[in-house]
Amino acid sequence: MSILLLLLPALGWGLLPPIVAKIGGKPANQIFGTAAGLLLVSLIVFAVVRPTTDLKSFLLAGLAGAFWIAGQVGQYIGYKKIGVSTTMPISTGMQLIGTSLIGVFIFGEWSTGIEKIAG
Repeated sequence: MSILLLLLPALGWGLLPPIVAKIGGKPANQIFGTAAGLLLVSLIVFAVVRPTTDLKSFLLAGLAGAFWIAGQVGQYIGYKKIGVSTTMPISTGMQLIGTSLIGVFIFGEWSTGIEKIAG
């Protein structure tokens, strides 16, 4: 059961693009609907889990959310201009490459030169 719960976010993010494309609307409306739905779910989770937060964590989460909204609006514009089936492989590929590069250059996951060249 735990594994199924862990797969729910991936399932939700995978189903989001075709649902948003099917419903239509302007990117501003799409991001508002997405953010409102996520706010509702996060408030429910917050009420159940009762995590402790401090001001620094709250502000960093808000900053991360602002960057997420900027990226998500870009994706919604891409869905409208070139379609979901073209946008998603580009987006997924960029996430994989970007995450790997951040791990290497910011977090130093590949410490030696040989690891960086092979990677």
